[in-house]
Amino acid sequence: MRKLWITAGLFLGWGAYVLAGQGTEVSGSNCCGVLPASWEVPEAYCSLFAAAAELVPDLQQERIRVRERSLSTTMAARPVLGSLLFRSRDQRTYLIEINVNKDFEGVLLHEVPEAAQLGLVLHELMHIKDYRERNVWGVAERGWQYLSQRGKMRFEWEIDRMLLKAGLETYLLLWAQFVMEESEASEAYKEFKREVYMTPVEIFIDLEEDGVLQDHRLVI
Repeated sequence: MRKLWITAGLFLGWGAYVLAGQGTEVSGSNCCGVLPASWEVPEAYCSLFAAAAELVPDLQQERIRVRERSLSTTMAARPVLGSLLFRSRDQRTYLIEINVNKDFEGVLLHEVPEAAQLGLVLHELMHIKDYRERNVWGVAERGWQYLSQRGKMRFEWEIDRMLLKAGLETYLLLWAQFVMEESEASEAYKEFKREVYMTPVEIFIDLEEDGVLQDHRLVI
């Protein structure tokens, strides 16, 4: 019963999070005519998301909206609360948010090289793929995981491994390499990344264990 009440609290908190961000939304559209018809993306990110869409054809029918917002991370993805609670899975709308907080001590998307940007966007799209396979309680379980450091790490490693299994390891590696070795992010941000996400070394180890490196499929 206690877990049920905490889960309900997570949904209420999520609702407050959605309402708090409504004032910062940037209007999106199917810009340039190159995006899936159900994706709404601000024009500034049109080419980036068009490139990502080609790499995840099984998500091209999903309803995805992209907007800018001040965040405590570089990007984030989640189902829109109303569609999660009141619509079937195939009718949900998903939201990808891009941090534009100039005081952020991590990495902002516009600071990232294009190929590495793709790695980050694809990571967020894998979150959507994960949510798509879950009912409302399964999505709440993901929120429950994020309450602990260990649960957060297990969640994000699962998402990173979805990229590896999809053959998108090059983009993930470029993103991880940029953040950890080339960016001017604060040490606190880099430490958070090391604790929660796969590092470049861990990506290589995972690929080697899966035999990908022996197949010479990794291109840097």
